[in-house]
Amino acid sequence: MCSGNGDVVGSYGFTGSRAGFFLLGATPPGSNGVLGSGPLVPVAVTPQGTSGAATTAATFSNTPLGSLVSGVSSARVFSTAGRIFFDGVGHIYASPTSGLLTNTPVGTYNVTSDCGITVSLIDALITGSAGLVTGNRTVGLEGEIVDTADTSEIDLVSTGSTAPGALVTMVKTAEFGSCSNASLNGNFGTVGQGMIVSGTNIASIGTTTSGTTTPGTTAPGITSPGTGATTGGSTSGAFSSGVTGTLGTPFTLVGRFVADGSGNLITDTAAASSSLRRSLTGTYQVNADCTGTAHFIDSSGAARNISFALVNAPRISAVQTSVRQDLNYVFSDTGVIGSGVARQQ
Repeated sequence: MCSGNGDVVGSYGFTGSRAGFFLLGATPPGSNGVLGSGPLVPVAVTPQGTSGAATTAATFSNTPLGSLVSGVSSARVFSTAGRIFFDGVGHIYASPTSGLLTNTPVGTYNVTSDCGITVSLIDALITGSAGLVTGNRTVGLEGEIVDTADTSEIDLVSTGSTAPGALVTMVKTAEFGSCSNASLNGNFGTVGQGMIVSGTNIASIGTTTSGTTTPGTTAPGITSPGTGATTGGSTSGAFSSGVTGTLGTPFTLVGRFVADGSGNLITDTAAASSSLRRSLTGTYQVNADCTGTAHFIDSSGAARNISFALVNAPRISAVQTSVRQDLNYVFSDTGVIGSGVARQQ
Protein backbone atom coordinates (compact mmCIF):
# COMPACT_ATOMS: atom_id res chain seq x y z
CA MET A 1 0.00 0.00 0.00
CA CYS A 2 1.03 3.62 -0.53
CA SER A 3 0.84 6.51 1.91
CA GLY A 4 0.56 9.44 -0.51
CA ASN A 5 2.56 11.82 -2.69
CA GLY A 6 5.61 11.41 -0.48
CA ASP A 7 6.07 7.91 -1.90
CA VAL A 8 7.13 9.50 -5.20
CA VAL A 9 9.99 11.95 -4.72
CA GLY A 10 13.24 12.65 -6.53
CA SER A 11 14.62 12.48 -10.04
CA TYR A 12 12.99 10.09 -12.54
CA GLY A 13 14.10 9.09 -16.01
CA PHE A 14 11.24 8.59 -18.45
CA THR A 15 10.71 6.84 -21.76
CA GLY A 16 7.52 7.35 -23.73
CA SER A 17 6.38 5.84 -27.01
CA ARG A 18 3.51 4.87 -29.24
CA ALA A 19 4.24 2.19 -31.86
CA GLY A 20 1.16 2.90 -33.96
CA PHE A 21 1.25 -0.23 -36.11
CA PHE A 22 -1.59 -2.69 -35.70
CA LEU A 23 -2.62 -5.92 -37.39
CA LEU A 24 -6.01 -5.46 -39.04
CA GLY A 25 -7.97 -8.70 -39.33
CA ALA A 26 -5.38 -10.75 -37.45
CA THR A 27 -6.57 -14.13 -36.18
CA PRO A 28 -7.23 -14.04 -32.40
CA PRO A 29 -5.04 -16.17 -30.12
CA GLY A 30 -6.33 -19.67 -29.50
CA SER A 31 -7.78 -20.20 -32.97
CA ASN A 32 -6.37 -22.35 -35.74
CA GLY A 33 -6.03 -19.64 -38.37
CA VAL A 34 -2.86 -18.11 -39.72
CA LEU A 35 -1.62 -15.60 -37.18
CA GLY A 36 -0.69 -12.13 -38.34
CA SER A 37 -2.23 -12.49 -41.80
CA GLY A 38 -3.84 -9.03 -41.78
CA PRO A 39 -2.23 -5.89 -43.21
CA LEU A 40 -0.44 -3.36 -41.04
CA VAL A 41 -2.28 -0.08 -40.51
CA PRO A 42 -0.06 2.82 -39.42
CA VAL A 43 -0.94 6.09 -37.74
CA ALA A 44 0.86 9.26 -38.81
CA VAL A 45 4.61 9.13 -38.33
CA THR A 46 6.51 12.24 -37.26
CA PRO A 47 10.29 11.82 -37.73
CA GLN A 48 12.58 11.88 -34.73
CA GLY A 49 14.00 15.29 -33.87
CA THR A 50 10.87 17.29 -34.72
CA SER A 51 8.58 19.00 -32.26
CA GLY A 52 5.45 17.20 -33.42
CA ALA A 53 3.80 20.48 -34.38
CA ALA A 54 2.82 19.05 -37.77
CA THR A 55 0.02 17.04 -36.18
CA THR A 56 -1.33 19.52 -33.62
CA ALA A 57 -2.14 23.22 -33.44
CA ALA A 58 0.22 23.99 -30.58
CA THR A 59 3.95 24.58 -30.81
CA PHE A 60 5.95 22.46 -28.42
CA SER A 61 9.38 23.02 -26.96
CA ASN A 62 12.33 21.23 -28.54
CA THR A 63 13.01 19.32 -25.32
CA PRO A 64 12.43 15.72 -24.16
CA LEU A 65 9.42 16.93 -22.14
CA GLY A 66 8.06 18.76 -25.18
CA SER A 67 8.44 15.60 -27.27
CA LEU A 68 6.66 13.57 -24.59
CA VAL A 69 3.72 15.97 -24.22
CA SER A 70 3.32 16.48 -27.98
CA GLY A 71 3.53 12.74 -28.62
CA VAL A 72 1.03 11.77 -25.94
CA SER A 73 -1.41 14.54 -26.90
CA SER A 74 -1.70 13.45 -30.53
CA ALA A 75 -2.36 10.15 -32.30
CA ARG A 76 1.04 10.00 -33.96
CA VAL A 77 3.94 7.61 -33.59
CA PHE A 78 6.65 8.91 -31.27
CA SER A 79 9.41 7.86 -28.89
CA THR A 80 11.38 10.00 -26.44
CA ALA A 81 13.51 9.78 -23.31
CA GLY A 82 14.28 12.38 -20.65
CA ARG A 83 14.14 13.35 -16.97
CA ILE A 84 11.70 15.01 -14.56
CA PHE A 85 11.62 15.68 -10.82
CA PHE A 86 8.85 14.90 -8.30
CA ASP A 87 8.95 17.03 -5.12
CA GLY A 88 7.05 14.66 -2.81
CA VAL A 89 4.07 16.98 -2.29
CA GLY A 90 2.38 16.82 -5.70
CA HIS A 91 4.44 19.03 -8.01
CA ILE A 92 6.60 18.09 -11.02
CA TYR A 93 9.60 20.04 -12.34
CA ALA A 94 11.85 19.83 -15.39
CA SER A 95 14.71 21.63 -17.09
CA PRO A 96 14.97 22.79 -20.73
CA THR A 97 18.56 21.51 -20.79
CA SER A 98 20.33 18.32 -19.78
CA GLY A 99 21.85 19.97 -16.70
CA LEU A 100 20.86 19.66 -13.06
CA LEU A 101 18.52 22.66 -12.72
CA THR A 102 14.90 21.49 -12.55
CA ASN A 103 13.19 24.63 -11.31
CA THR A 104 10.49 24.98 -13.99
CA PRO A 105 7.08 23.65 -12.85
CA VAL A 106 5.69 21.34 -15.53
CA GLY A 107 2.81 19.54 -13.84
CA THR A 108 1.20 17.91 -10.85
CA TYR A 109 0.59 14.39 -9.55
CA ASN A 110 -1.43 12.52 -6.95
CA VAL A 111 -0.74 9.11 -5.38
CA THR A 112 -3.66 7.05 -4.05
CA SER A 113 -3.66 4.56 -1.18
CA ASP A 114 -3.71 1.59 -3.59
CA CYS A 115 -0.51 2.89 -5.30
CA GLY A 116 -2.32 4.31 -8.28
CA ILE A 117 -1.08 7.63 -9.62
CA THR A 118 -2.47 10.39 -11.82
CA VAL A 119 -0.14 12.80 -13.59
CA SER A 120 -0.80 16.05 -15.44
CA LEU A 121 2.11 17.26 -17.59
CA ILE A 122 2.37 20.69 -19.20
CA ASP A 123 5.01 21.72 -21.73
CA ALA A 124 6.06 24.94 -20.00
CA LEU A 125 9.58 24.92 -21.45
CA ILE A 126 8.86 27.01 -24.54
CA THR A 127 11.25 29.96 -24.72
CA GLY A 128 9.53 33.11 -23.53
CA SER A 129 6.50 31.38 -22.02
CA ALA A 130 5.31 32.80 -18.72
CA GLY A 131 4.00 30.38 -16.12
CA LEU A 132 2.11 27.21 -16.95
CA VAL A 133 0.58 27.05 -20.40
CA THR A 134 -2.73 25.30 -21.01
CA GLY A 135 -4.74 23.92 -23.90
CA ASN A 136 -3.38 21.07 -25.96
CA ARG A 137 0.08 21.46 -24.40
CA THR A 138 -1.36 19.64 -21.36
CA VAL A 139 -1.74 15.86 -21.14
CA GLY A 140 -3.15 13.51 -18.49
CA LEU A 141 -1.60 10.17 -17.56
CA GLU A 142 -2.78 7.48 -15.19
CA GLY A 143 -0.96 4.42 -13.94
CA GLU A 144 0.47 2.30 -11.16
CA ILE A 145 3.53 2.47 -8.94
CA VAL A 146 4.87 -1.06 -9.39
CA ASP A 147 7.90 -0.77 -7.11
CA THR A 148 8.53 1.46 -4.09
CA ALA A 149 12.12 0.46 -3.26
CA ASP A 150 15.17 1.06 -5.47
CA THR A 151 13.47 1.79 -8.80
CA SER A 152 10.14 3.32 -7.71
CA GLU A 153 8.97 2.39 -11.22
CA ILE A 154 5.79 4.04 -12.48
CA ASP A 155 3.96 2.66 -15.53
CA LEU A 156 1.49 5.06 -17.16
CA VAL A 157 -0.92 5.35 -20.09
CA SER A 158 -2.61 8.35 -21.66
CA THR A 159 -6.09 9.16 -20.36
CA GLY A 160 -6.98 11.35 -23.34
CA SER A 161 -9.86 10.01 -25.43
CA THR A 162 -8.33 11.24 -28.70
CA ALA A 163 -4.78 9.93 -28.20
CA PRO A 164 -4.76 6.37 -26.84
CA GLY A 165 -1.94 3.89 -27.20
CA ALA A 166 0.88 5.86 -25.57
CA LEU A 167 2.95 4.11 -22.90
CA VAL A 168 5.18 6.00 -20.46
CA THR A 169 7.60 4.42 -17.98
CA MET A 170 9.29 6.44 -15.24
CA VAL A 171 12.09 4.99 -13.12
CA LYS A 172 14.14 6.68 -10.40
CA THR A 173 17.65 7.86 -11.27
CA ALA A 174 20.66 8.46 -9.05
CA GLU A 175 19.68 11.01 -6.41
CA PHE A 176 20.56 14.63 -7.18
CA GLY A 177 21.34 13.63 -10.77
CA SER A 178 24.97 12.87 -9.92
CA CYS A 179 25.70 11.04 -13.17
CA SER A 180 28.69 11.02 -15.54
CA ASN A 181 30.25 8.68 -18.08
CA ALA A 182 31.66 6.77 -15.10
CA SER A 183 28.08 5.88 -14.10
CA LEU A 184 27.86 3.57 -17.13
CA ASN A 185 30.49 0.93 -16.52
CA GLY A 186 30.57 -2.83 -16.95
CA ASN A 187 28.89 -5.57 -18.97
CA PHE A 188 25.32 -5.05 -20.21
CA GLY A 189 22.85 -7.21 -22.10
CA THR A 190 20.29 -5.42 -24.28
CA VAL A 191 17.14 -6.16 -26.24
CA GLY A 192 15.14 -3.74 -28.39
CA GLN A 193 12.77 -3.54 -31.32
CA GLY A 194 11.69 -0.99 -33.87
CA MET A 195 10.95 -0.09 -37.47
CA ILE A 196 12.60 2.10 -40.06
CA VAL A 197 9.81 3.90 -41.85
CA SER A 198 9.35 3.49 -45.59
CA GLY A 199 11.14 6.20 -47.55
CA THR A 200 13.63 7.01 -44.79
CA ASN A 201 16.98 8.15 -46.15
CA ILE A 202 19.21 5.64 -44.46
CA ALA A 203 22.23 7.71 -45.45
CA SER A 204 21.45 9.55 -42.22
CA ILE A 205 21.90 6.26 -40.38
CA GLY A 206 24.59 4.55 -42.46
CA THR A 207 26.88 1.70 -41.51
CA THR A 208 30.08 1.91 -39.55
CA THR A 209 33.23 -0.10 -40.10
CA SER A 210 36.43 0.45 -38.09
CA GLY A 211 35.14 3.77 -36.78
CA THR A 212 34.32 5.22 -40.23
CA THR A 213 30.72 6.02 -41.09
CA THR A 214 29.71 4.95 -44.61
CA PRO A 215 26.53 6.43 -46.10
CA GLY A 216 23.71 4.12 -47.03
CA THR A 217 21.08 4.69 -49.69
CA THR A 218 17.49 5.87 -49.74
CA ALA A 219 15.38 2.79 -49.15
CA PRO A 220 12.47 1.63 -46.97
CA GLY A 221 14.48 -0.47 -44.60
CA ILE A 222 17.65 -0.99 -42.58
CA THR A 223 21.20 -1.50 -43.71
CA SER A 224 22.37 -5.04 -44.19
CA PRO A 225 25.97 -6.00 -43.33
CA GLY A 226 28.54 -3.90 -45.17
CA THR A 227 26.05 -2.31 -47.59
CA GLY A 228 23.43 0.40 -47.83
CA ALA A 229 20.84 -2.01 -49.20
CA THR A 230 17.88 -3.72 -47.62
CA THR A 231 17.48 -7.45 -47.99
CA GLY A 232 15.16 -8.64 -45.22
CA GLY A 233 15.90 -11.63 -43.06
CA SER A 234 18.40 -11.87 -40.21
CA THR A 235 21.84 -10.32 -40.23
CA SER A 236 24.89 -11.87 -38.62
CA GLY A 237 25.15 -9.19 -35.93
CA ALA A 238 23.14 -7.88 -33.00
CA PHE A 239 20.65 -6.13 -35.31
CA SER A 240 18.32 -8.41 -37.28
CA SER A 241 16.03 -7.09 -39.99
CA GLY A 242 12.63 -8.44 -40.94
CA VAL A 243 10.97 -8.45 -44.32
CA THR A 244 10.62 -5.01 -45.91
CA GLY A 245 7.02 -3.99 -46.61
CA THR A 246 5.24 -0.89 -47.82
CA LEU A 247 5.46 0.67 -44.35
CA GLY A 248 9.16 0.00 -43.82
CA THR A 249 11.42 -2.62 -42.29
CA PRO A 250 11.06 -3.94 -38.75
CA PHE A 251 14.15 -4.90 -36.81
CA THR A 252 15.15 -6.38 -33.48
CA LEU A 253 18.25 -5.91 -31.36
CA VAL A 254 19.71 -8.46 -28.99
CA GLY A 255 23.29 -8.13 -27.88
CA ARG A 256 25.89 -7.34 -25.29
CA PHE A 257 28.20 -4.40 -24.74
CA VAL A 258 30.96 -3.38 -22.35
CA ALA A 259 31.04 0.25 -21.18
CA ASP A 260 34.47 1.44 -20.01
CA GLY A 261 33.28 4.31 -17.80
CA SER A 262 34.93 6.87 -20.10
CA GLY A 263 32.45 7.11 -22.97
CA ASN A 264 33.44 4.07 -25.02
CA LEU A 265 31.71 0.77 -25.74
CA ILE A 266 34.76 -1.41 -26.07
CA THR A 267 35.50 -4.74 -27.69
CA ASP A 268 33.89 -7.55 -25.75
CA THR A 269 36.43 -10.35 -25.57
CA ALA A 270 33.88 -12.85 -24.26
CA ALA A 271 31.52 -12.13 -27.15
CA ALA A 272 34.33 -12.23 -29.70
CA SER A 273 34.72 -15.97 -29.11
CA SER A 274 30.96 -16.58 -29.19
CA SER A 275 29.24 -18.02 -32.26
CA LEU A 276 26.28 -15.68 -31.69
CA ARG A 277 28.22 -12.56 -32.84
CA ARG A 278 26.06 -10.26 -30.69
CA SER A 279 28.78 -7.87 -29.52
CA LEU A 280 28.16 -4.10 -29.73
CA THR A 281 30.80 -1.38 -29.76
CA GLY A 282 30.56 2.40 -30.14
CA THR A 283 30.47 5.49 -27.95
CA TYR A 284 28.22 7.06 -25.30
CA GLN A 285 27.73 10.28 -23.37
CA VAL A 286 26.03 10.47 -19.96
CA ASN A 287 24.78 13.90 -18.87
CA ALA A 288 24.81 15.13 -15.27
CA ASP A 289 21.03 14.59 -15.03
CA CYS A 290 21.42 10.86 -15.91
CA THR A 291 20.12 11.18 -19.48
CA GLY A 292 22.42 10.45 -22.39
CA THR A 293 23.06 9.29 -25.93
CA ALA A 294 24.91 6.35 -27.43
CA HIS A 295 25.97 5.03 -30.83
CA PHE A 296 25.67 1.24 -31.25
CA ILE A 297 27.67 -0.64 -33.91
CA ASP A 298 27.27 -4.39 -34.28
CA SER A 299 29.74 -6.93 -35.68
CA SER A 300 28.18 -6.69 -39.17
CA GLY A 301 28.61 -2.89 -39.32
CA ALA A 302 24.94 -1.99 -38.77
CA ALA A 303 24.62 1.12 -36.58
CA ARG A 304 21.90 2.92 -34.62
CA ASN A 305 21.78 5.95 -32.33
CA ILE A 306 19.82 5.95 -29.08
CA SER A 307 18.70 8.41 -26.42
CA PHE A 308 18.49 6.96 -22.92
CA ALA A 309 17.77 7.51 -19.26
CA LEU A 310 20.18 5.84 -16.84
CA VAL A 311 17.92 4.53 -14.08
CA ASN A 312 18.11 2.46 -10.92
CA ALA A 313 17.77 -1.31 -11.26
CA PRO A 314 16.18 -3.58 -8.64
CA ARG A 315 18.54 -5.08 -6.09
CA ILE A 316 19.30 -8.71 -6.90
CA SER A 317 20.12 -9.73 -3.33
CA ALA A 318 19.63 -8.49 0.23
CA VAL A 319 23.40 -8.06 0.68
CA GLN A 320 23.89 -5.84 -2.38
CA THR A 321 25.42 -2.57 -1.16
CA SER A 322 25.05 -0.35 -4.24
CA VAL A 323 22.26 0.28 -6.74
CA ARG A 324 22.94 -1.07 -10.21
CA GLN A 325 22.01 0.91 -13.30
CA ASP A 326 19.77 0.09 -16.27
CA LEU A 327 19.43 1.91 -19.59
CA ASN A 328 15.89 2.62 -20.77
CA TYR A 329 16.27 3.91 -24.33
CA VAL A 330 14.58 4.89 -27.58
CA PHE A 331 16.11 4.87 -31.06
CA SER A 332 16.85 8.46 -32.08
CA ASP A 333 17.74 8.34 -35.79
CA THR A 334 15.37 10.26 -38.06
CA GLY A 335 12.65 7.96 -39.39
CA VAL A 336 13.38 5.19 -36.86
CA ILE A 337 10.87 4.26 -34.17
CA GLY A 338 11.29 1.79 -31.34
CA SER A 339 12.76 1.27 -27.89
CA GLY A 340 14.70 -1.11 -25.72
CA VAL A 341 16.37 -1.75 -22.37
CA ALA A 342 19.92 -2.66 -21.33
CA ARG A 343 20.60 -4.34 -18.00
CA GLN A 344 23.87 -4.96 -16.22
CA GLN A 345 25.04 -8.56 -16.27
